[in-house]
Parts: sequence; structure tokens; C-alpha cells
Amino acid sequence: MTFIRYCHAHRWITDVPPIQKLDVADVMKGRPITPDEFQRMIAAAPDIVGERSAESWRQVLYVLWESAFRVGDVMNFSWDDERRIHPVWPTRQDDHPTLAIPSSQKNKKVQEIPMLPGLQELLSKTPQFDRRGWVANPEPIDYAITPDQSWCKPARDDLERLAADFNNSAIARACGVTEASVRKWLKQAGIQRTSSNCNVGQIAKSIMTPIRKRAAANQSYVARRSVSRLTKEHVGRTIGRIGEQAAIVVQQPDENTRKRLKYASAHDIRRGCAQRLINAGISAETLKLVLRHKDFSTTERYYGATRAAQAAATEIHNKLLNTDSAESTEALTSDEISKIKALLNSI
Repeated sequence: MTFIRYCHAHRWITDVPPIQKLDVADVMKGRPITPDEFQRMIAAAPDIVGERSAESWRQVLYVLWESAFRVGDVMNFSWDDERRIHPVWPTRQDDHPTLAIPSSQKNKKVQEIPMLPGLQELLSKTPQFDRRGWVANPEPIDYAITPDQSWCKPARDDLERLAADFNNSAIARACGVTEASVRKWLKQAGIQRTSSNCNVGQIAKSIMTPIRKRAAANQSYVARRSVSRLTKEHVGRTIGRIGEQAAIVVQQPDENTRKRLKYASAHDIRRGCAQRLINAGISAETLKLVLRHKDFSTTERYYGATRAAQAAATEIHNKLLNTDSAESTEALTSDEISKIKALLNSI
């Protein structure tokens, strides 16, 4: 419908046709994750992004967990750039830190919202002199690149020993390359033969096995994607893979409703933060401010039911306890009942 209105606004179509709204389940496409599940995601991060990049990705996860940010917010979170989301530290002792939100966010409003205590504690761990640039900057994922096992290039010392005992043809057959490649290797390494009486036969496997292992170690390397900063889409997909690695299911498949199996995502971490605020008794108005929903109906639709259920459970619990307490008191005597009746009749 939004696209149709967009086309009408640009006069690509003459009228907005009446479209009947489909009835769909008015529920979350996922669920809030628990603190234990979040820790499982923290533990699973190195399995997806590699040990070298893991710490930067943990920072992303912790910021999501303590801020109720969306992925785009995390990737737009700066220490010192006022054009982006950035912390505002208080100048007076009794004030609390806040977050300045530019109009580039989803609801298109310039806002200043409270900084949650958990996020304040997380940010305070960064020394003052390091508070520059991005608060969270996930590093590119490491990929181990290994050479084709059908051929190998011996290390220089191994090549020199082979050249002392075998001719180029024998070395080429053992390494799985051409004689021209062997001549090129020898020239690059500055190796000259001291004798022309070289073995032309096959090089034994016992000689080549350790040479191939050393060659593989020399030729293997870690490749990193050549990007300066990852996109929010890339980060969102990677967090989804972390949720799957941690085996955190937030939606079971259902053929009747055509729901697919869904693992924890960045938005489920945001929901987990919102759930903690609800459990702490934060008002709906404050919750809307922290989550930066454009309409209050969004906050009410997704989180109001939880608050209502908790309030109802509390009321029922308290009433039942009071009833039990009343039942446990001693019954009035007949004399006391007679006095009360007389008192009521005299009124």
C-alpha cells in the first residue's frame, strides 16, 4: 500500500485503488531472548566470525543488548560525531547521560532519549582518550585460504635440498607442476646446482610428505574482506548466523500459518532489552521513548499485552493471598454477631 501511495504521489498512477487489508496474526515475528540465551550468542560469536574478529562482534552484541538499538542504530553509533547517534554526557552532578538521535533514524525525528544504565556501564569501560570514531565497529570475518593440495611449492630450504639431489623433471613431477615452474622457483630463490649428476627418478613419498606439510603451512594465509566498514545488512545477517550457531529458536515452523523456523536475530536482542524494561515496571510511555516507536500503537501492540498480563497476574495473586488470609482469621462468636446486628439496627 505504501508503494501504491508513492506511485500516486509521483503521478505514475491516477488513483489509489481500494485494497482490502489482509487478516494476519498480530504478533511478533520472533520473541525476546533471555539473558542465558544472549550469553550463548556471545559464546558462539567466534565460531562464525573467527577469533581475531570476535571481540569487535561481542561489542556489537553487548550494545544491542544494553540499548534496545536496531542494527542500523548500532552501525550509526558514534562517540563524537554529532551528525550521528552519540552519547550526551551530563554537565551537572544530578543529571543522567542521554543519547542524541538524528533525524536519519527510522521514525524521522530528532530525539534525545535516556541512556540505559547497562549501556552507560558498558561505555564507561572505554577510556576517555579512546572515545573517538565508532562505538561499535565489527571487523570483517576471517577466512582461512588454503592452497590446492594437488600441487605444492617447497620452502626455500627444501627446494635447495631437492635441487642438490634431483633434476628439474623429478622435482616437477613430485610437486605437481611443470619444469618451467621449477626453473622459475630456482631462479627466484637464487639456487644454483653444484652438480649435474642429479637423480632423474621418482622422489620417495617419505621425502615429499614433510615437504608438502611445510609448503602448505607457508602457502596458507588468512584473507579478510577488503571493506572499510560493514553494512548494516551484512551485520544483521551475521548476527542471525550467530543466533543459529547458538541454536536459539525464536519461532517454530508451522505449516498452517506458513511460519518458518527462525533463529535469534538482532531484533530479538532488541526485544530482549525491551522485555527486561517491562519486567522492571517501566511505563509504556517511557518504553515508547526508549524504543523510539513512531506510534504508541506499535508499543502497545507488541508489549502492552505483556504488561497487561503481568498486572492481571499480580492482581489475582494479591487477591488470592488476601482471601486466604481472611479465611485464616477466627470466626466471630454468636455474642459478637448479636452486638453487631444491634448496632446496625440502631443506625
